[in-house]
Amino acid sequence: MALLLESSALLPIFCVVLVMFFLSRQKKQDALLLLIGLTIALVFEFVMVKLGLLGFKSSPFPFWFVLLWSALILTINTSMEFLTRLPWYVSLVVCAVFAPASYWAGARFDVIIVMQPLWVFWLFYGLAWSVMFNCILATNTIIQSSLKNKIVSPQG
Repeated sequence: MALLLESSALLPIFCVVLVMFFLSRQKKQDALLLLIGLTIALVFEFVMVKLGLLGFKSSPFPFWFVLLWSALILTINTSMEFLTRLPWYVSLVVCAVFAPASYWAGARFDVIIVMQPLWVFWLFYGLAWSVMFNCILATNTIIQSSLKNKIVSPQG
């Protein structure tokens, strides 16, 4: 939806993100992950834009892109949870192979500009993205452990 409607999709995407958060069974964990993970992701994307690996119509990236990242982060403890159960090196490969496809799709809709030739973008961006996303997954594990420890042995 965001790829086709871009800025016109802001309200629907925002509503979807709110519903995702409202339906979350681990609101505190998801809130912390959203705060930290979104920061990691947006700093990463900013650096990638500055390095010329990708570009957007608005600089450094549009707000709908921030909302898409928010939605993706909120899937980590639900539909993307399988990535957290994979060995880290398998998760790296899965992300490196498949993540650039969504950016390539955006480029095919003329919403995102990706570095050419495509194989160079796929290789460098895919590897960098997979490391960044696995850092978000590791952050989620740390948040989850920290919250479990506070529930099991409250201090204060």
